[in-house]
Amino acid sequence: MGMGDYMGKSEVDERGRITIPKELRDKLGFKSGDSVRLTATKDGVTIEKAINLSFFIEELRGCITIEGDLDPLKLKEIWRTVP
Repeated sequence: MGMGDYMGKSEVDERGRITIPKELRDKLGFKSGDSVRLTATKDGVTIEKAINLSFFIEELRGCITIEGDLDPLKLKEIWRTVP
């Protein structure tokens, strides 16, 4: 078993679904309708909240203060150089 607290047991149903125990959903802040990202690891699977693109864009609003047109590739280059 990986790191972290054991938070319950679940089974895969006939449609491949797994129910995340309520205590774990509450601890992680997962709510009905949230999107999640599943990643295979050497020990199993990690489950993370997927980034909601609309929320992400709204959170970034005002972070870019350069006037005029900005090439997205130039922005990507700038972000790579920030420590």
